[in-house]
Amino acid sequence: MSMGRSGMTRYTLGLPVVLIGVLALTTEDFREPQNLLNFSGQIAALLIASLGQLFVTLVAGIDLSVGSVLSIAACIVATNPDPTLAVALALAMGIAVGIVNGLGVAVAGVHPLVMTLSTATILQGLAYVVLPIPGGNIAPTLTWMATSVVAGVPLSLLWCVAAALLAAWIINYTRIGSHLFAVGSNSRSAYLNGVKVKSVVVFAYVSCSVAAAVAGIYIASRISAGDPTLGAAFGLESVAAVALGGVQLTGGIGSVLGVISGALSLGLLANGLNLFGISPFMREVLTGCLLLAAVSVQRRSNVGL
Repeated sequence: MSMGRSGMTRYTLGLPVVLIGVLALTTEDFREPQNLLNFSGQIAALLIASLGQLFVTLVAGIDLSVGSVLSIAACIVATNPDPTLAVALALAMGIAVGIVNGLGVAVAGVHPLVMTLSTATILQGLAYVVLPIPGGNIAPTLTWMATSVVAGVPLSLLWCVAAALLAAWIINYTRIGSHLFAVGSNSRSAYLNGVKVKSVVVFAYVSCSVAAAVAGIYIASRISAGDPTLGAAFGLESVAAVALGGVQLTGGIGSVLGVISGALSLGLLANGLNLFGISPFMREVLTGCLLLAAVSVQRRSNVGL
């Protein structure tokens, strides 16, 4: 993939490197093995959800229901003691939500912001129906898969690697991946060249919702509980991660490596705030500022201004 198509720049790749250097030099706790272990566990859900957001952004869409899908998936897992059934139900929910969002955008012509915000509101209410208060019981198998360390490697890292490799394979080495870029660059041209534009858009939204459901399964397993508000911040943060990774919000430009870089930057920022004892609420402030900055430096012709 060319640098132009990926959207990556030296700033995209340099930001997490700079943050690592600053944190390593300013606080010894950052270099502690336990902190590095915690960091990999904290970033996994954001990375998985952001990789899903990448699919939607490539077709010039946006999915604000990511956080609600994550929340209800966590609630489903927390209220079903059978791990197989819990995972199956959560993934089925993700597929169903993705289909609804995709059809609403591609077929009904509803604006992605309106469509996914409506879905997010509905799902958030359903999350409280499934699990009114934080709690529930997570199957021990799922908890082990999210928190254990095998041969010195945290399994949370394997979740990240598996999600990144799958996303990279789909985007870079499959026909549907090429179609995602084509639709995002120019949907009319893609249609005239035989691309089933509506099907591609539906696929993108299904991929995003399934990724959010997987993130919900992971984070609920990691904390051994469900919470109807668990995904509240992930809608904004997943968009911020893709924007920081050089993904153009108007479609056609982006990469998995860029999203990894963006998610790492946000994760390092949160980790640094925690290590310095700064209020965690500042994370939302800084995330919003970074999103605004990332979009502002995109070429105006690309952001529709």
